[in-house]
This record gives sequence, C-alpha cells and structure tokens, in this order.
Amino acid sequence: MSEQQERQKEEVARPAGLVSLATLCSRVTGLVREAVFAALFATGGIADAFKFAFLIPNLLREFFAEGALSSAFVPTLAKVRAKEGEQRAFQLAARVMGTLAAATGLIVLLGILLAPAIVSLVALDAPSHLRPLTVRLTRIMFPFLTLVALAAVAMGVLNTHRRYFLPAVAPMFFNVTAVVGGLALLIAGAEPYTAVTVWAALVVVGGAMQFLVQVPALRKVGLRGSLKPDLRLRDPALRQIVRRMGPVVFSLAATNIMLVITMALASREEGWASGLNYAFRLVHLPIGLVGVALGTVVLAAGSRHSAASDGAGLDDVVRRGLRLNWFLALPAAAGLFVLAEPLVRLIYERGAFGPGSTETVAEALRWYAAGIVFYAGVKAAAPHYLARGDTRTPMLCSLLGIVANLVVAFGLLESLGFRALAFAVAAGAATNYLTLRFLARRRFGVASSPGWPFLARCLGATAAMAAAGWACEHFLLGRDGVVSGAWLQGLLTLAVVAVLGALYFLAAAALGLEEGAWVRRRFLTRRRA
Repeated sequence: MSEQQERQKEEVARPAGLVSLATLCSRVTGLVREAVFAALFATGGIADAFKFAFLIPNLLREFFAEGALSSAFVPTLAKVRAKEGEQRAFQLAARVMGTLAAATGLIVLLGILLAPAIVSLVALDAPSHLRPLTVRLTRIMFPFLTLVALAAVAMGVLNTHRRYFLPAVAPMFFNVTAVVGGLALLIAGAEPYTAVTVWAALVVVGGAMQFLVQVPALRKVGLRGSLKPDLRLRDPALRQIVRRMGPVVFSLAATNIMLVITMALASREEGWASGLNYAFRLVHLPIGLVGVALGTVVLAAGSRHSAASDGAGLDDVVRRGLRLNWFLALPAAAGLFVLAEPLVRLIYERGAFGPGSTETVAEALRWYAAGIVFYAGVKAAAPHYLARGDTRTPMLCSLLGIVANLVVAFGLLESLGFRALAFAVAAGAATNYLTLRFLARRRFGVASSPGWPFLARCLGATAAMAAAGWACEHFLLGRDGVVSGAWLQGLLTLAVVAVLGALYFLAAAALGLEEGAWVRRRFLTRRRA
C-alpha cells in the first residue's frame, strides 16, 4: 500500500479508532448504568414509567443536539472556517450556542407544562396508576435537553479542529454520575418511588457534566471570548444551519423516532417497554463503537473535502467508512444474536432482575441485532449527502424507513408480540440504509461502494465466527453449563467473546480483507519509524 493510500485510510480509520475507543468508554459505563438501573427496578411498572418519561427528552436530544444539530452544524462550521477564518467560525459557534439555549429553553418550559399530554401520547395503554409518576419524571428530566444541546455544540467545534476523543468520551461522565448515584441508592435500600425520582434528577446532573468537561478543550482551541452565547438570528450561516436541521432531524433521528413508536405500542403490556429498552442498550454498544464513530469522522472529513470541492475525496471517505461499518458491525450483530442470553445474564441478571426478565430481554435482543449493520450504516451513509448540503434525500429515505417500521409493527404485533416491535425497528433501519445507498449509486456512481467481493469476504469471516459462537453458547454458556456461579459464568462469557473476536480477525486476514490487515499492523505489530 502506498504512503498516500495509507494517509487516505487513516483519515477515516485512525480518528474513527479514537472515537471508537472513547465511545467504548462511554458505552461500557452506559451498560453499567443500565445494569444498576436493572438491579433497582428490573422490568416492572416503575422501570416502564422511567422509560416512557425519558422517551421525549431523549428524542429531542437527537433533534436538537447530537444528531440533527451536529450534522447541520459541522459542515457549515467547516466551510465558514475554511473560507472566512477562525474568528468568524468562533463567532458562529457562539451564535449557535445562544440560539440553541434559547430555543431548547422554551421547549423545556413547554415540556414541563404539557407533561401530562406528552405522557398520554407516548404511553398509550400504560396503567393509570403509573401516569402521575411518569408525569413527574418527565418534568424533572426535560432540562436535560438544553444541557446536552450545549454539549453537542462543543462537540461540533472540537471535531472541526480534529479533536475527536474528548467529545466522544464526554457521555461517560453522564453515565458515571448515574452509576455513582444509583449505587448509593442500592446501598441505602431506597424505596422504589424515591429511587426513580432521584435517578431522574441524576440524568440532569449528568447532562451538565457532559457539557462542562468539554469547556477546557474549547478554551484551548481558542474559543475563549466566545464562550458567552451570542443570540443574533440574522447571521446567514446560522440561518443555513437552522434550515438544514429540519430535514436532518428525519435523516438521522429515524431510529429514535421508530423507538418512540414501538415503545408507545409496548405500553399495552407491563414490562415490554423496559425489556425492549434493556435489549436496545446492548445493541447501542456496537452502534456507538461503529456507527457513531464512523458518522462523526465521515461527516467531519467529508465536509472538509466538500468545502474544498473535492468530490473524489468525499466519495473515498464514504467508501472507507462504509467498509469499516460492514467489517465491524456484521460480526457484532452475529455475536449478539448467538450469545444473546449469556450476555443479558452477564450484564443485567442481579437484584430484582431474574431469569424471566433475562429470557424476555434476550429474545428482543436477537430481533434488534438483525438491524445493527443498518442502524450503524445510516450514520456513515447519510454524510455522503449532508456534506454536499443535500438534506432532502436523507430525510425522504428516513421517512420511508419510518413507514416500513409502522407497517411491520402493526402487521406482526398480534402474531409476534413484543418481538415484532424489535424487528420493526430493524426493518425500518434496513429500508433507510438500503434506499440511501441505492440513490447514492445512481447519483454519485460506484466510487463510494464497498464492493460485492468485500461484502462476501465479510460474510464468510462472520459465518465462521457465528458457527463457533453457536457451539460455545450451546455447550459452554448455558445456565447449567460447564461452570457454576455467576462470576465464573461471567468470566467464561467474556473469554468466549474475546476468542470469537480473535477468530473473526484471523478469518478476515485469511480472506484478504485489508481492514483486517490494518488492524493487525496497528495493534499486533510495531510500525517502523
């Protein structure tokens, strides 16, 4: 591989690796947070009440913060910085921060006032005795939106300066806040209604931490005098960001919209909503490690190429991002599918969370896992359009995905129960991704395509890993397997995961996948100076 090709590969792979490492820290602590929550509340009505209460603040976060804002803000900021200079870019960042604080502050006020109506919308068939608690938790958690939106502005500024690690690891501080508080509640033996109220307050404190940890880095890159928000709505670049955000909301938040729809339908049976949420949290780990990392880097790198009118460079960035997505997300999906029950048992089964809850969550996890490649792939595919300023096409593709989600959810709910709701999200994500790629090939050509030979080799390596995983699950990791005791079973599960990962990379290298060779050079050998 030539030196230029190596530099092109590392434009995506190396920063994506840093973001993946940071995201690993935040997602692992996120799983710990969910494990503490599960030990406190299991899959009962109180857990459902919290999940319903957090649905809308969390969905709005995707609209006004980490999803739509970042995807509209980063390309515009990169263009302004390239053409008008650093100070103008800092001025724009301050104005975005001021506008966002004002807009989300108004939404927070409305959310607090209209909480009963919001709860009636998202918890369609929830028991009436849980509604007052759900309304109270919704009101407590709505201010989280403003704090996480400010954190997203900070992330966008730092990403345009090629600083990826700290913004990606910032959510870890949100999770650590909840973990520490949750462990204190467990030790104190707090009454469930009191404990869930305190947990909701910890969500807001964690959101503040996610922003504050990035402030020193903002000052270091030069955003000192501009940290004070600047509310000037006539800025043309600010208006461009606002115009782009609307369509981007649907292009990148489709999965979250599908989750809200399926959670509302899950309110018909107690325990469905929390069980689906626990399962998706496990799926969220590879989505973060692969999709979010690649989406962050592909959008930032692609925006730089687009600002320089380098269409070929943008296509190459997208192609490498999509290849890494398939290379990493496909084995993650297969691993979660075949090891669903032992992984759920390892992460969640303690305290109030028993074997029955494990079976429910494992079943949902298998259906969610079918869509991991597509959930993550949308994050890498959408920047192909967004970096060029096209927000309409990703929006339309996302709308098609939402339609597919609704058709599957309503069509299969009676026959499959809660499994239909997990599968509906996977089907919607697949529709979104495949439509994005079909239109990209027609509009931009095949330069960004991962290539069928590459996909066939990925499938071959994944099949070898999945077969070994199936054997391990049946003969080693059952509830009455070769070892007894939760700790020993947990250690054996982790050992199996490590062995399967090594097997996949060996199979990938044997099949000639250059991504496998790149990982080997990075982590298994020393590069010559």
